[in-house]
Amino acid sequence: MTRTRTLAWLLLSIAACLWSTGAPAQPYPSRPIKLIVPYPPGGNTDIVARAFSQKLAEVLGQPVVIDNRGGAAGALGMGIAVKSPNDGYTLVVGDLGSLVISPVSNPNAGYNPQKDLAPISLVASVSIVVTVNPKSPDTTFAQFLARARAQPGKLTYGSSGIGAPGHLAFEMLRSMTGIDVVHVPFKGGAQAVSGLLGEQVDIVVDGTAVAQVKAGRLRAVAVTGPRLPALPEVPGIGEIVSGFSFTNWWGILAPAGAPPEAIERLNKELTAIAALPDIRERLSGLGLAAQSSTPQQFADQIRSETDKVARIVKDAGIKLE
Repeated sequence: MTRTRTLAWLLLSIAACLWSTGAPAQPYPSRPIKLIVPYPPGGNTDIVARAFSQKLAEVLGQPVVIDNRGGAAGALGMGIAVKSPNDGYTLVVGDLGSLVISPVSNPNAGYNPQKDLAPISLVASVSIVVTVNPKSPDTTFAQFLARARAQPGKLTYGSSGIGAPGHLAFEMLRSMTGIDVVHVPFKGGAQAVSGLLGEQVDIVVDGTAVAQVKAGRLRAVAVTGPRLPALPEVPGIGEIVSGFSFTNWWGILAPAGAPPEAIERLNKELTAIAALPDIRERLSGLGLAAQSSTPQQFADQIRSETDKVARIVKDAGIKLE
């Protein structure tokens, strides 16, 4: 009798195990999602993250909690993200700086975006604004180029720092046009704009200048990529120098190995959110453009931009820290 009971209990236990392993898993997501922002609150990356996280929480039916982890030009937050569980419940917002510039400048950054992260979708992009002081003799970017060619080594351009997107964009322009202009790195975009207002430099390449342009304190002569919704009358440098394009961009990623069903669901929802009129209007007010992509297109962009930035850094002999 004891053997019979033991056997029956064993069979029931096996059946219970088989039932539990065969039970359907809860649909994704079934709990809150954490979205790491590798920069302090208030910047463009944080603003983009909050705009999309709010909408994402609405459509997913789960909270999307922002976790700001600023430091080391985005490398600190990225390092935390790649070491997080790859279950689809930890995401990270990356940009050109944290996904391309930091890894290129520091091979020991502790993460490799192309191996350690699973791209989900691009969400926003921005062309960098090129501005001059209203007192400048250059009313167009073509005039600035002509003056730079006529006065090699005499004109200066400011950026938010060595290795900043504006710096790299102008070094790419130098290599394509042969102009000889002197780089003046500032400690941030606001300082670069102040330097231009104080006539310390001839031209500045930095996205923070949009507000000054709208207020009439600076004159925008070009943008480094497609025309901006906020400044539709300002031409892209590529309209003047064929083949030139340099933009900053943002996308959402997960740690490598995240479940395909989570990647697919998130990509679907982020694509829909990027098309919403209120999201487009909100980003446009900041000079940004809403974007979307497939995971593969995002991965390809990280790869191609890494190659481009590495080439610029090498050709210009830039020493990044």
